[in-house]
Amino acid sequence: MTRAGCAPRRVRFWLAFAVALPLVAGCGGRDAGAGAGADRGTGAGDVSAAGRAVDSANPAGWVLPLQAYLPDGDQEDLLFDGVEQAKSACMKRYGFDYRPAEPLPKIGPKTLTDLRYGIHDRDVAATYGYKPAGDMSAYQREVRRLMEASVLGPEEEAAMTGQQAGAVAGSVAGEKLPEGGCGGEAHRRVHGSATPVSTLATDLSNEAYTKAQRTEPVRKVFRSWAACMADSGYTYDEPMDAPSDPAFAQPTVTAEEIATALADLKCRDTHKVAEIWFEEESRIQEQLADKHAQELKEAGRALKKAVQAADALRR
Repeated sequence: MTRAGCAPRRVRFWLAFAVALPLVAGCGGRDAGAGAGADRGTGAGDVSAAGRAVDSANPAGWVLPLQAYLPDGDQEDLLFDGVEQAKSACMKRYGFDYRPAEPLPKIGPKTLTDLRYGIHDRDVAATYGYKPAGDMSAYQREVRRLMEASVLGPEEEAAMTGQQAGAVAGSVAGEKLPEGGCGGEAHRRVHGSATPVSTLATDLSNEAYTKAQRTEPVRKVFRSWAACMADSGYTYDEPMDAPSDPAFAQPTVTAEEIATALADLKCRDTHKVAEIWFEEESRIQEQLADKHAQELKEAGRALKKAVQAADALRR
């Protein structure tokens, strides 16, 4: 077991292929000032009825309707740190010097909509192709180092999980453990119960992203993009096929990847791929948000309470 326990919430892995980005970025990325469960509206600097952010120049700043119910990056870090602090306090009671997991390096999309519909920054594409700005090899080495440092010993793992092979369940050295071990106690201290954190907003967001790709406006713009790429000598059916090309899977960028990315970006801009895709997804998200309004409000309230509890643990 790794020290982080729920480390994937903290990992900022760049998934080499952008097709996977929406599923990972769905955990957050909302404007830090919006607040969990914030109302949707049309005020200055807010979201229009279609879901578009007022600043339409940069997709990273676009805001989807369901983002009001998702934790932003700062809140994700706060929740993670709160759980880690609670784990540390619990483990100390059983004689273990558990140090909260170190944050893994951040790389890749900065918000939920940054790269959700593909690349959009010419300067980054001209240097890194489809890869994020940064040293991928150094990033991977740091991730390996941190993950290796996070491994728990058998007794620590037993205390963290509340289970140990060949021993009395729920105890360490004869001392009774809380239900689910220190990991379970930490989760309850932040989230209020053993109930898993709601993934409704993320699930609906992913559903809308997938459904939007099947709408006629998006299918039409995909066809236009593919024809544009063909004119430049590239054969791809859909925009996310290009960054997913196995030829670009290696950590080091190649001239071919950069050339492909720049042609891709030109065709995206010419046919407004991201704009149309975003508009269709926003429309579908609005429908899903209305359909699940009560459930989303409840999840938003739970998130707000968890953030407050985590903040108190860090003080």
